[in-house]
Amino acid sequence: MRRVWPALILRAKTVDESEEVVSAVLADFALVAIHDLVERPLPPGGLWDPTHPPIPDPPPSPLHWNVCFSDAAERDRAADAIRSRAPHLSIERVDLPDEDWAARSQRSLTAIRAGGFIVAPPWDVPSDPGGATVIVIEPSMGFGTGHHATTRLCLQLLDHIDVSDQTVLDLGTGSGVLSMAAALRGARSVIGIDVDQDAIDSAEASARLNTLPDTVAFSVGDFRIDPPAPADVVLANLTAGMLTASAAAVSRLVRPGGSLIVSGFDQAEVNAVARAFGAFTERERLTGEEWVALRLG
Repeated sequence: MRRVWPALILRAKTVDESEEVVSAVLADFALVAIHDLVERPLPPGGLWDPTHPPIPDPPPSPLHWNVCFSDAAERDRAADAIRSRAPHLSIERVDLPDEDWAARSQRSLTAIRAGGFIVAPPWDVPSDPGGATVIVIEPSMGFGTGHHATTRLCLQLLDHIDVSDQTVLDLGTGSGVLSMAAALRGARSVIGIDVDQDAIDSAEASARLNTLPDTVAFSVGDFRIDPPAPADVVLANLTAGMLTASAAAVSRLVRPGGSLIVSGFDQAEVNAVARAFGAFTERERLTGEEWVALRLG
C-alpha cells in the first residue's frame, strides 16, 4: 500500500509576516518537510549564468506552503496552533501520496552561511568553504536546519566567542547544530540537551555526518528538573515564554564570568527576555527577519 503523508496546505492572500509566524509555530512540532509552492521566476533564457551577476531577488510573494507531518495527530495539533496565531491563513488538511515528495522538497534546501559557519545539507556541502566551519545537517526530522533566523543569529554570536577549551551547554539542542558548531571550534566539552528523544536521535544522526571531536554528547533531559553542571558558555535557542519562565534555572547554569546566548523571540518579546536575565550585562544584540538574539555576560 502506498504511503501518504498527513499535510497542511497553507495560503496567505497577501504578502505579510505569515512566514515568520508560521515558522515560529512549526518550530514546536515534528515536521517531515516543508515545500514552498510559490513559483520563482527563472533568469532570462531559463539558465543561471555564473559569469554574470545574479539577477535581483523576485518581489515577495504570499505564503503558499505544503507542510508534511509523520502522523495526522501532529498535523492536526499544528493546524490548531497555526489557526490561533494566524487566523487569516487558509489551512487545508490533506493526505499527500508519497512519490518521494518529502525527499524532493528537502533537497530544495541549500547551504547557508552564518558568520564564520556554513550549515549545509549533505547534498550541498561546499568543496571550498573559504575558511568557514562547515556543519552538515540532515534535515529529515523537523528539528532545525540552520535556515531559521534564530539559529543563524545564534551561530553569528557564537562566532564572536572563543570557545576553545571552554565547556558548553546547548539547551533545547534540536538538530544539534549549535552543539556541533561549538565542538568544531574547539570546546573542551559540549552537552546538547533536549526533552524530545526524536530530537536527540536527529542530532546524533547529523553528528555522524561530521568529523567531530569526541567532546560533544547529546542526551535527553529537562534542565529545569535535572540540571547539568554549569558551563562556561550556555546556548538557549528556545522561546520567549520558556526563557522568561526558566530564566533563573538557565542563569544558574552559567559559570561566573561565562557567556549566555539566548534567542527564539522577536522584537516584541525582547524586552521581557532581557528583563528576565537582568542579572547579566548585554554584550551584543543581533536581529534578523524580526527575530532577536542576545549575547549576555
